[in-house]
Amino acid sequence: MVRIAQDVFSVKAAAVNLIDADRQFTKAEAGLDGLVHASRTDSLCARTVEQDAPLIVADAVTEARFAGSAFITGEDPVRFYAGHPLHAPGGEPVGSLCLVDSTPRELDARERRILAEMAGWVERELAAQMEQDRAEQIQQMLMPRTGLSTPTLEAAGRCMPARFIGGDCYDWVVLGDEVQAMVTDVMGKGIPAALLSASARAVLRGTFQYNTAPEAMKRAAGALTPLLEEAGAFITAFLARVDTRTGEMGYIDAGHGLALILSPDGTHRRLASSGPPLGVLAEWTWQVHTTTLLPGQTLLVVSDGFLDFFDDLQAAVSTAATLNTLATTAEELVALCSDYAASAGAEDDTTVLALRRTP
Repeated sequence: MVRIAQDVFSVKAAAVNLIDADRQFTKAEAGLDGLVHASRTDSLCARTVEQDAPLIVADAVTEARFAGSAFITGEDPVRFYAGHPLHAPGGEPVGSLCLVDSTPRELDARERRILAEMAGWVERELAAQMEQDRAEQIQQMLMPRTGLSTPTLEAAGRCMPARFIGGDCYDWVVLGDEVQAMVTDVMGKGIPAALLSASARAVLRGTFQYNTAPEAMKRAAGALTPLLEEAGAFITAFLARVDTRTGEMGYIDAGHGLALILSPDGTHRRLASSGPPLGVLAEWTWQVHTTTLLPGQTLLVVSDGFLDFFDDLQAAVSTAATLNTLATTAEELVALCSDYAASAGAEDDTTVLALRRTP
C-alpha cells in the first residue's frame, strides 16, 4: 500500500506510522531507508493523530507546529507533508498514512480523496490483523499454557498453525490419580477448521471427564457428527488416560494413527487404531486399547503436519525416536520436534504432544 501511495502521488516517501504516548512506530515505509521508530516529539504524524483530521502542509519548514522536529531540521528536511489519520476498530486515532517530499507542493481535491480512500484500506487491514491476533490468542488460551509435572508424569505440547489459527488442538487435564490427554486434527486449515476444533475440544473434554471411554466416544460422536456432516469435514482424535501410579493407559485412536511409545534406548512402537475419524461413520463403536507406559517411556502424539517434513512415515517415526534419546524432558522432546515446523515454512498445521513417565 505504501509503495502504491508513493507511486500514485509521485512523492519521495510514504509510510504507515502508529503513535503511542512516547514514540512513532513505522510499520511500513517506502523511501524512508528502513525507518523503524522515532520520538513522538519529532513525529509529524503525531500532529495528525492529535487533531484527528487530515493534515496537509505545503511547506513543513514554515509550519510552526513542526518546529524542532528532526525531520525538519535535518540535512534533508521534509518540505511537503500530507497525513490522513488511521483509526482502530473502536474509532480511536492510532496513526497516520503519510506522504512526504523534499520539495513543497499541494494536494488537489481529487488527490485528497484518493489519500482518504487509501487510508481506509490501511484501517481495514489493521482491523483484520487485530481480529487475527485476537483469534490466535483465544485459540492458544484453549490449550495448556504451561507444561504438566507430577511426581511420576510430565506433559508438554505445542501447536503451530500453518495460518494464524488452525484445526489442530491438544489438551490434558488431571483427574485424581489419572491424566487425560488428547490431540485432535480437523480436516482443513484456517478459521473454519479452528471453529470446528474448538467445538470438538469442548465436547471431547467434557464427555471423557464424566463418562467411560466407550460411552464418551458415543456421546461425542452423537454431538459432533451432525455438525461435521453439514460442514463436510471430519476429525481425527487420539485420547488417552494414564494412571500416574502404575502407568496403565487406556486409549482410543479415532483415525489419527500417529501415536508412539518411545523408549530411552531409541526403540519405539506405534499404537493401534480404534476405528475411523469422527464424522465418517456415525454408528461406529471405537475400541479402547490398553497398554502400560513404563518408567522412562514417552507417549508422543503428533498431527499429520509433522509428516510433511520427511520423505515417508517411517522416516518421521525414526526421527522422533532419535530425538527422544536426546531429550531429557517432555518439554525438550516437544521443542526438538517443533523445530521442524518452525524452520521449514509448514503448509499444514503441526501439533506435538509428549507425555513422559519419569524414571
